[in-house]
Amino acid sequence: MSAFTLFPRYARFPSYMRPPERSAEGASIDYLPENYAAVEAAVDATLLRGAEQVVLDLDSLAILDTDGLRGLIALLRRARLKGAQIVLRCSREEILRTLSVTGLDRVFTIR
Repeated sequence: MSAFTLFPRYARFPSYMRPPERSAEGASIDYLPENYAAVEAAVDATLLRGAEQVVLDLDSLAILDTDGLRGLIALLRRARLKGAQIVLRCSREEILRTLSVTGLDRVFTIR
């Protein structure tokens, strides 16, 4: 089951509940901490399809706060239980600095 099955194109979501954007690769998901349940469902669907790696794109975030960090760690644990890994895609200095200060830049692979 893909995220597109969970969130058909004709469904309208308020901005605070929008489903994660997915790229053509199929394993890249926009990380939206304010809508963690949808991100978690998309990651689970990707892992169920047998993906060994899920890429979370953090460039849409303005800041990475404690709830966002907590969500990243929870997703990493879920992926590791299924023998997969979470890769973070990020080019924003503020987010990279937060990951560095918390030590998560040594836990996650960052592109």
